[in-house]
Amino acid sequence: MNPLFVGVLALVGWEVAVRRGIFGGLRLKLPAFGTAAVVSAAAVLVGAFAAQLALCDYQSAHDGIRPVWFAAAPLHFVDDAYPFGPAHAAFSFGALALAIVQTLALFVIAGGVANPASSGAARIVPFVAAFALGALALASPVVTSGDVFGYVGLGMLGAHPFARPEGFFHGQFAQVFTNYTIRPTVYGPVWIAVNAGVVALGTTFAGKIFALRLFGAILLVLLVVLARALGAGRAALCALALNPMLWFQFVANAHNDMPAIVLVVAALVAVERRLLWLAVIFVAAAGAVKVPFLVLGIVIFARHRDRRMGIVAAAASVALAVGVSAAYGGHAYLDGLLATGRGRVVWGPEVAVAKAAVALLALGATVAALVFRRFVGFAAWFYPGLAPLLFPWYLAWTIPYACAAGSGLLETLLVLPIAATMADTIYGLDLFGLAVAVAVVTFVVVDLRRRHFAPLTA
Repeated sequence: MNPLFVGVLALVGWEVAVRRGIFGGLRLKLPAFGTAAVVSAAAVLVGAFAAQLALCDYQSAHDGIRPVWFAAAPLHFVDDAYPFGPAHAAFSFGALALAIVQTLALFVIAGGVANPASSGAARIVPFVAAFALGALALASPVVTSGDVFGYVGLGMLGAHPFARPEGFFHGQFAQVFTNYTIRPTVYGPVWIAVNAGVVALGTTFAGKIFALRLFGAILLVLLVVLARALGAGRAALCALALNPMLWFQFVANAHNDMPAIVLVVAALVAVERRLLWLAVIFVAAAGAVKVPFLVLGIVIFARHRDRRMGIVAAAASVALAVGVSAAYGGHAYLDGLLATGRGRVVWGPEVAVAKAAVALLALGATVAALVFRRFVGFAAWFYPGLAPLLFPWYLAWTIPYACAAGSGLLETLLVLPIAATMADTIYGLDLFGLAVAVAVVTFVVVDLRRRHFAPLTA
């Protein structure tokens, strides 16, 4: 089991115990930082993000030997499919150090804007910082995942991405796709249609990637607007708008999870506005972007005032998404999903059991919310386990559940930069990740013991 899930399991147990009143709780309290601290932190955050992009760009050319075809790629490329070099540990811990700096800066900014006594300048600074982060992400010379190349290829194939005609790609597109094989399509009809439209906006390979990046930036801004509509506080909104992990993974790398995340959060807003039919459509659309979002998306119906109607709406969303996806993709789509579900890595039986256990815990969190109206904040971190492999951008799947639970959004957002760095396969932090997980478990055990047994032995 990934060390991340070991720590999450311990935290979930701790949270359940706290809610039952067995132990005392622990709540994040933001210090009231002043304007000078906010301005300084914003400069540090933007600088650390620029340094992260520069480090990745340098790593792309200096961390192991890369094949000749990389020169034909529209952007510099860090790929874990090839052996890394002797400096890999230095790159890995350098990236982790920058993620820690980013998190601390984000914490200071969040505390500053949440301070009732903060000046107008302190509230303007986050807008400037967000613009700077966006500009850096849009102009990034490097990607750390080749997924965006695949999105371009699938978008060019248009409404029929399951067909791969010989000689379809020419020029630079052919140079890339001859070596970077487009994997079986595992995305639903909503994403296929939207992606094709966005990719068509660019004329060159780099232009098509820029269009996808710009689309990701627009979605991230929309997510902030939706979170504000849900009543998220200033601190959480800043942690969302200025989150370097989100800008890196969904703008610079242009991963395609953000449309589904936005749709689920929009569905939650619709439920709060008592527009249940609209929420059903949004959740179904999210599932027609990526199938796992059906499990995560139907959680929002637990916020409906009528439990039975919420369950009916959840079932309707699933039926609509499955029906539309089956009608569009048929066996080709199903075959792609099954191939991906089997994974690209052969796991031992113990790992397979652990992965199944995490997926069942995610399903259990959905059932607990829908049927029993029980949310456990840390359970949001089980949802990335629904994916066959854990990649850092999947950690953003925690956001919709945190929004639906109505608590833990700020803490979730603050953790994302460090957690994503430790989960990223372009770095070698496995042992460090295990140490962090052990530290989390130790903290929980010690905290429980101190709070439970201290009064008895006093």
